[in-house]
Amino acid sequence: MSRTHAKTLAVMIVLAMTVFCFTGCVRFRTTMSIKGNGKADLAVIYAYHEELIDDDVRESLEEVAESFEDDGWTADDYEKGDYEGYLFSMNNVKVKDFEEVFNANCFEDLDFGEFVLTQSGSTYTIEWETNAIQDVEEEGITSDDLSEYGGFMEVVIELPSPAKDDNATKVSKDGKTLTWNLFEEDDVEVTFTLVNVGAIIAIIAIVAILITAAIVVVLILLLKKKKKPAADGGAAPAAPAAPAPVSNPAPASPIDFSVPIAPAAPVAAAPAVEVPVAPVEPAAPAPEAPADPAT
Repeated sequence: MSRTHAKTLAVMIVLAMTVFCFTGCVRFRTTMSIKGNGKADLAVIYAYHEELIDDDVRESLEEVAESFEDDGWTADDYEKGDYEGYLFSMNNVKVKDFEEVFNANCFEDLDFGEFVLTQSGSTYTIEWETNAIQDVEEEGITSDDLSEYGGFMEVVIELPSPAKDDNATKVSKDGKTLTWNLFEEDDVEVTFTLVNVGAIIAIIAIVAILITAAIVVVLILLLKKKKKPAADGGAAPAAPAAPAPVSNPAPASPIDFSVPIAPAAPVAAAPAVEVPVAPVEPAAPAPEAPADPAT
């Protein structure tokens, strides 16, 4: 898309916004969901009330979607309630690349002002002159006119920790979500600090490992010290007792193993002796008693 075409498109969009805002039928929201790792998920809602969308407006919306896609955004249809348009998204964008993203052609075509990001260590400051409703404000349109029809024009920044300084028109109770109603505050200014949680966890793990290793080394040295003999100047170890002397020990009889020893003669086995067994005579029968003559 040529620069001339882009400028013409910007004029069409501003005029369309002016007309629609008279009836409060426009939705525009830029959301920056910033994470502790220094990256962010970005989203832009750009939609109009369905009753006010004709062929010319629909064509201009499609050209806006093409412009965002050319700058690396993903364009999805937005249909919520009575509104139709687009939801543009870009995920895992480095915070340090915000200037490049929000000063790209797609925002310039919408007549947005300069986006400035400054960094000092882990502290960041965003300054953004949106100019998104400059012409509409001149017509005396307020945020009440939008809210009456469910419309809005705002910038939302979600932080991992409360902001250090800001000019937001609304801040959540935890201080992490800041909202700029562009009808009340056209310039976005915020200062915040990002802490890399992953790096902190890694440092804590390394320190814990070093402390554990130091404790192990100290314990090993203490154990070795307990096993080591007493140093010089300490109590001398007791000498082993000497063996008692033996008086007039008898000399051992030498044995001459050079003289052969004759083998012993075999001993003959004695012959077995048979012992005669005397025969056993049968016992004599007892004499019978004489019969009684009286019988």
